[in-house]
Amino acid sequence: MKSQLNTRAAAPWPRGPRQTWYAWSARQAFLTSALATIAMLCLPVADADASDRVPGEAALSQPKQKPRAIVMPPRRTNNRSPQFFVTEDDVDFFMNYSGFTYTNRAAGLGERFLHAEIAAKAAEMITAADEYVVASVFLFDNLYAELDTDVDVVKMFTDLLLAKRKEHPDMTIAIVFDPMHRAYGQRISEAERRFEAHGIDVFYSDMISDLKAAAFLGVREGLGHISMGVDHVTFGGWGWLQAAIASRVPLPGKLDDTQVTVEMVSNALLLKANHRKLLVTDSVDEGFETLITSANPHNASFAAVNTAISVKGELARYVYMVLREDIRQSIRLGGNKVRWSAAADRDYRKAYLSARLPELVIDPGAATRRTGDRHVGVTFVTEAQIAPSVIGMLGAVEPEDDVRIQMFFLSYKPVVDAILEASRVVRRPVRLLLDANKDSFNAKKDGTPNRQVAKHMRTWAKKHGGKLDIRWYATHGEQNHAKIMSITNRGTGKALVTTGSCNWTGRNMAGVNMESNLNVDGSRKLSTAFNKNFDLFWTNSDGNEYSLDYSAFDEPAANWKWHLGEAPFYWSVF
Repeated sequence: MKSQLNTRAAAPWPRGPRQTWYAWSARQAFLTSALATIAMLCLPVADADASDRVPGEAALSQPKQKPRAIVMPPRRTNNRSPQFFVTEDDVDFFMNYSGFTYTNRAAGLGERFLHAEIAAKAAEMITAADEYVVASVFLFDNLYAELDTDVDVVKMFTDLLLAKRKEHPDMTIAIVFDPMHRAYGQRISEAERRFEAHGIDVFYSDMISDLKAAAFLGVREGLGHISMGVDHVTFGGWGWLQAAIASRVPLPGKLDDTQVTVEMVSNALLLKANHRKLLVTDSVDEGFETLITSANPHNASFAAVNTAISVKGELARYVYMVLREDIRQSIRLGGNKVRWSAAADRDYRKAYLSARLPELVIDPGAATRRTGDRHVGVTFVTEAQIAPSVIGMLGAVEPEDDVRIQMFFLSYKPVVDAILEASRVVRRPVRLLLDANKDSFNAKKDGTPNRQVAKHMRTWAKKHGGKLDIRWYATHGEQNHAKIMSITNRGTGKALVTTGSCNWTGRNMAGVNMESNLNVDGSRKLSTAFNKNFDLFWTNSDGNEYSLDYSAFDEPAANWKWHLGEAPFYWSVF
């Protein structure tokens, strides 16, 4: 069967410009060129192979693994890996989900239960690691909320990483966080303090470079580029002065028990995040393995519905290299982008990328060829590369295909339209199991955007002959946080699955946030595992309640909230 994920052909993007981070229209040229010119006068010319290396990186101590430039060097963002082929044994599927068991349905009495697999898999990978543990996560020891579970996943992983450091003092353990983890300012969480004291380095992603603006004019990004340029020519003095002043000017309110400051508000106004949830480990017995997931290792998120896929082999090495590029950018910028461990002296810091986090050799020749047992195709996609791959899969559906989608947020118009077009092709309805968008860390929401989008899709399908069914995941304070689609066909053997951190919204798919997804082609094991769970949720066939009929939440908020929320991602300047 010809691979469905390796094709570059995607369905036409309806209404509006194609949303890639590098597509600028003529009407945007003036502001773009003005800000870019100022920034270029201040910033050094970046060379992908040499100039953005940390000074002294080349002539350093012997690395753990012989470094060599890989054949297809990944970028920090907007990556689409080659399609690597692995065996069914090299991939596995994991899912956390919740349900409700009624003791008295008439009175609404009962008890929620949780089924969790993802944290155990991540812990297993860390425990088995010998050489590397590299992770990038959105939420960890921050954004606190009232807990309704007894699991302290933050303490579990913090203790596990510190135990691994004690067991293997020379191994590399690197954690990448979103700036919100430091409350966009100078906050240091308890977990970070323990990491710093015990030799674990923490990095914060650069949210300005290589990402699309989250607002129409991109003023905050433009100012950020100028500030980075000035900071470079002042050898870091400008950044230090900015932080020293802005971090001391208080504003009303608190975030994670930290007083809000001008610095925090300024950084938060970027309106974007490193939303990835990635883990890469390396062990002598198993080699490199990656876990690509929608789950945050975060206490207030533990009860949420999430999915994860683990992959061994060359793709895991590719993911390692993408994370290495992000860490390299943080080291290059310095300042509050890096929190070195207490024992990290000057030589250690200079040698870090060569000695502690070296480039890896990736063999695309062998790994990208389908063989007898290596018939499962896996592709790693990030940021603006995710939407074309999803649209391409939907654009290639055939009449006998079954399409299942389970989604936390769905609002990106090109993908919504691709789903609707697919609903006109299939003989059995496209099924969507959506979050009702009513709960968010002890706060109540009005259903935006899923309820407006669901109503729009049902109206369109009825008018244009689409076959579409929508149900709501029955949540009780937690969230249906999954972002996953399967397209399967028993007759042809088609088995496509795509999942990861990316919600199907403009902020997540247009290259604003940092995101990471995995596309899997040809794994009956993975598609069967997800489809079995999805069908259970859809039918409530074991007597427990997992999902509700569409009529349970059929009164959406005003449509303008959906459209206004998405507008910047179609027409923003940068």
